[in-house]
Amino acid sequence: MLSLIREKIKNSPNQVISYEEYMRLALYAPQMGYYQNERVKIGRNGDFYTSSAAADAFGAVWANAFYRMFQEQQLPFILCEIGAGDGRFAKSVLHEWVANGYPHLEYIVVESSPYHARKIKDKLSEDRFIHYFSLEDMKAEYPFFQGILFANELLDAMPVHVVKQEKTGMTEIMVSIDETGNLVEQEQPLVNAELGMWIAEHLGGLSIGQTIEVPLAMTHWLNDLYGWVENGAVVLVDYGYTREEWDMPHLLNGSLRGYFRHQQINDPLKFPGEMDLTSHVHWDSVKTIGKIAGFRADDFQKQTDFLLENGILDHLRDTGSQDPFSPVHKKNRAIRSLIMENSISSYFQVLIQKKDGCR
Repeated sequence: MLSLIREKIKNSPNQVISYEEYMRLALYAPQMGYYQNERVKIGRNGDFYTSSAAADAFGAVWANAFYRMFQEQQLPFILCEIGAGDGRFAKSVLHEWVANGYPHLEYIVVESSPYHARKIKDKLSEDRFIHYFSLEDMKAEYPFFQGILFANELLDAMPVHVVKQEKTGMTEIMVSIDETGNLVEQEQPLVNAELGMWIAEHLGGLSIGQTIEVPLAMTHWLNDLYGWVENGAVVLVDYGYTREEWDMPHLLNGSLRGYFRHQQINDPLKFPGEMDLTSHVHWDSVKTIGKIAGFRADDFQKQTDFLLENGILDHLRDTGSQDPFSPVHKKNRAIRSLIMENSISSYFQVLIQKKDGCR
């Protein structure tokens, strides 16, 4: 992976590439990128945990929430999970859906990783589902979408540009290589006008010394996604900040970082292809992009509050056994791990956007 990035830099003008291009290679290069290779990524033996990996009740809560959303908007029972990972969320949703006797659900997973596609197939071997490697593949079968689109921890993994406000103007932090072949950052005057326009539109400007991630890839992706939906809901679960929160002192240097074997790595240039790279979501920007496309922000709250309001405590069970390692004890501990103070859910937000109308 490092050789590929070095070669890309050497063949680029001024021997630098943007962070967006670096992340696209490090995360998504075929066979070698982090999300495309064969390494375990989720869970104890991986680099990070997700809410669905913490407890199956997470998917069960969402199954019931989805059913109510289908009913309220009178939508066809089509659910598409984008970035489905190893399939654990899909498995728990489908299990709860069938257990409650809900109508047949057309469950679609969009997952670009061949490794994760195999994991999904193994987990859902007894369940009916449809898999696409990309939204473009899916659009060939669904020119316009009606139903619910769901993405958990997807936006934070999209490549970003990194911009800094200096006294003399804005610069873009690029990626280069030093004389020893190591990857290093290099500041250059900002020449990409789209970055400046995005900052002006969504942030109103930066303070002197402030560094921030500019998610052009996310913006383009959302515009395309929202334009594809003619009737339905887009549900996004992720961690991020509002416009006001981005101005807090501890975010002066931005939020781009890596996760490697459950350790936070502050240098994004370490371990390319072997480490998850992530930056926090600009939530107000997501809402604005959706609003322009005809979506209304129906709900935005902390994941902990969402789970409690939607009945996660109903999934707790009486423990007849004193064995702390019994399945019931394990399930109850997993549920509590999602809702306790400083739990994984306390760092996540849920945004539900809805659009009504048919062509």
